[in-house]
Amino acid sequence: MSIYPPVRDEMIRLLSVPRLSTYTRACDGDVKRALELYQWNLEVSGTLFSSIHYFEVALRNTLDTQLTKTFASADTAWYDQASIPLNDGGKKAVRRAKGEVARAGHEVTPGRVVAELSLGFWWSLLADGYNRSLWEPALKDGFRNARRATLHEQIDHIRRLRNRIAHHEPLIHHDLPAEYTRILQTAERVTSRLAWWIDATSSLSGILDRRPPMTARSEGTAGVG
Repeated sequence: MSIYPPVRDEMIRLLSVPRLSTYTRACDGDVKRALELYQWNLEVSGTLFSSIHYFEVALRNTLDTQLTKTFASADTAWYDQASIPLNDGGKKAVRRAKGEVARAGHEVTPGRVVAELSLGFWWSLLADGYNRSLWEPALKDGFRNARRATLHEQIDHIRRLRNRIAHHEPLIHHDLPAEYTRILQTAERVTSRLAWWIDATSSLSGILDRRPPMTARSEGTAGVG
């Protein structure tokens, strides 16, 4: 990528030297290569975010379906049932989600509330404390050959990667093939077709092949969080 010097200098000012420092260190102070690496990081973040999007939506809909089957009634959503064993954090998240829907001027419907709840909320429903109250009676039937503790751990990795991408953080020292494999393997626990779709729609392989070179010392830190 050829960058006209005045544009390059303006982008350095706008992005800030501290933000670019991770990239310039990885390129031995070569600002031109650092900006190329920054652009590459945006591309790889975008394609991983798309994969995580499919996984997150499928996960929440799977959990919602199982909770609806077990706890909902004809006129009351599962999260409003007195019998639903949500902890204080879970109840607070539901109240916040309802509030966000109402503040947006929408009717507070189950579909809108479910969509407003974060990946962190859905991940929390697979924690140890919900093993007997949610996993055994409801959630385990939504997954293929999955152990709750392993599922909880793997989704935590995906959740933290998602948050890193959302905050525009560098991924240049992450083991990205391993991160992507984790997404696919966890998606398999929902359904093999979800994993197939994620892989079929991903451009990660080509982007990884176009990775700008870094210094040998920086390459050696790949896989570090």
